[in-house]
Amino acid sequence: MAKPFPLRFELPSPAKQLRMERVHKDQVSEDNNRMGLFTIGHWRLWLMANGDFTLGTFIQLLDNGAINRVTWHEDGSETVFCVKEPEGWRGETL
Repeated sequence: MAKPFPLRFELPSPAKQLRMERVHKDQVSEDNNRMGLFTIGHWRLWLMANGDFTLGTFIQLLDNGAINRVTWHEDGSETVFCVKEPEGWRGETL
């Protein structure tokens, strides 16, 4: 099943457009190691990406209130920077 391209919104200069997509909690990644935090529903606001959105950086807005900046790298790894913890988070594992 092909992944749909994120929606495009025209923006004023200097940024020309913003890509965003909704990822539902039942969506499964082809790479099980990549989905760690992505098993719950969330929005992705792409900051930059390659042509098929398999590499790049996006802001992740999770349904539980958490906000992350995520980068997918060429070697298959990902970097997750937590901008905001989930609502009511007390140090438990997600």
